[in-house]
Amino acid sequence: MTLAYTLNTILYTVPCFVLLYLTFRKHIIPPAIPRLVASIVLFSIISVLGSYTFAVLITSSLSRTLFSVPLIFVGTAIFCGIADFTFWQGVFIVSAAKCYAENVRLISLFLYFTCAKRLPNISSLQFAGTTFIVTLFSFYAIYQFFTKLLLPALECTFALNTWQILWVIPICNTVIHTLLVSPNIANLSFFPGNEFYFIPPLWTLLTFSTNGILLRMIIDISQNARLKEALQLSETQITAQQKQLESLQSHMEQVRRMRHDSRHHVMALRGLLKNSRNEEIEAYLRELSDHIPSLPENYCDDPSVNALLCHYHSQAKDEGISVSFLISIPEDHPFSSTDLCIILGNFLENAIEACRRMKSSDKFISLKMTLHRRLTLVIMTENSYEGAVLRARDGSFLSSKEKNRKGLGISSVLHVTEKYNGIPRFEYQDNVFKAFLLLNAKEQP
Repeated sequence: MTLAYTLNTILYTVPCFVLLYLTFRKHIIPPAIPRLVASIVLFSIISVLGSYTFAVLITSSLSRTLFSVPLIFVGTAIFCGIADFTFWQGVFIVSAAKCYAENVRLISLFLYFTCAKRLPNISSLQFAGTTFIVTLFSFYAIYQFFTKLLLPALECTFALNTWQILWVIPICNTVIHTLLVSPNIANLSFFPGNEFYFIPPLWTLLTFSTNGILLRMIIDISQNARLKEALQLSETQITAQQKQLESLQSHMEQVRRMRHDSRHHVMALRGLLKNSRNEEIEAYLRELSDHIPSLPENYCDDPSVNALLCHYHSQAKDEGISVSFLISIPEDHPFSSTDLCIILGNFLENAIEACRRMKSSDKFISLKMTLHRRLTLVIMTENSYEGAVLRARDGSFLSSKEKNRKGLGISSVLHVTEKYNGIPRFEYQDNVFKAFLLLNAKEQP
């Protein structure tokens, strides 16, 4: 193989390596460096052999197509060996990267022909220079595509079964390019004024706009699901506060009624006392004490948090769940009440749901929340559960409501935890799920 041929092969593969590493470096499975080096070497060998096979041994478009698809699956297997993605997600990622490399070469051919009025030799240094320039100017755009669209879409739907279908789209792009677009570039009909002359830029626009719209829809659907959960939590908070307000109003009405009737009670007791009717006094006082209204539950001085705790405490009691709340935070704590409601609402919602699915009657929920030195908040919850706790390959918890979907509640909790530079820890064994959060507030100036 000539120097120009080797250089063109490097320009075809190296940008893909760099793109995949920069985008997915946080998803590399340790030990990172040995896995990464071994994968690059192995994939480089396969790429060189594949390129040589394409250029020398295989001339039929159909044969090239049938040969390219298995190469994508081999590349996917190598990629999934170093990154924590499922195989079908890996197919989509590798196919998208290959699609980028193919479009760089396609646009390079188009620009070279437009300037030189002739098609270049694929193995020439002139074509390598054109490819290098196109790669240089397009890499930032494709990097933004991968980091702003592909990576967020993968992370927000990590365990979604839809990826078992979505991989077909970039694979089809590769198949159509190898079967129809690429062969026609070498056709003599490729000249200015001919309708096929406009195919390269239009094809590039079509492939990435299609994938971009698809990924944008996935992200929007996931964000809508998060907004729906946030709205549900807000509605729960409003309902809890309304119930708390109603309870307070009822208590105030009962106290007002007792104050109005107190004069009559005093007169009755005086009459009984004057006649030394002690047993009747005792019975009267016992009956009177039974009608004294009990105060609404007060777990903490934060009105929003207290209302939410009262709501879930009542809900758990109605479900026959033993509940224990030990809260020690002042009203003027340095944490957002909304953030605390997100954490407590999701924890308690999940705990009640876990207890609800239990067949055993030994159901319990325990919550402890303590503020240390005004800036550090410790939250600990424990609840009983039965069955298996499902987790994805990246360690995130899977939803118990929708199969193979990330639990949005825990994701929201972790997002709030990161906001306060907190430390989360989850344990589950012996049918007891434990969650520990350590939140650190910023010291006020």
